[in-house]
Amino acid sequence: MTDAARTRLVASRVAAAALGAALTGLAVKGLWNLRLGTRGAWIFWGPGTLFLLTIGVLCGWFALRGHQPASRTRIQSTWRTGWIVGGLGLALGYVGPLLITPKATLGPLFGIFVTGPLGFVLGALGGAVFYESRRAP
Repeated sequence: MTDAARTRLVASRVAAAALGAALTGLAVKGLWNLRLGTRGAWIFWGPGTLFLLTIGVLCGWFALRGHQPASRTRIQSTWRTGWIVGGLGLALGYVGPLLITPKATLGPLFGIFVTGPLGFVLGALGGAVFYESRRAP
């Protein structure tokens, strides 16, 4: 690895650490809002909090283990699977309510606030588990 590539990697890891810390802080704020117990708050704050926490953990994982090529491969696989499943969840949650009840104007919000973030979380977890199960012992 050249010095320039090493410098870029270190800068990326520092930026990932800062972003991960910020997003984890926002997730803690989401948990605080869940604790308030207002009726129906979990439907908005729950998936969003899990989404922020998952991205924060992935950024922290890259910041701590990004210097190892094998770990970078696992991280990339986890991100990729999370974005693919999250995108599918967003699309299904956005279009599905429009097809079921075309006159419902708030239907697409289900995809934006619930199925998209939950799809990303489940995809990232599934990608990490799948990659670990495929690894040679």
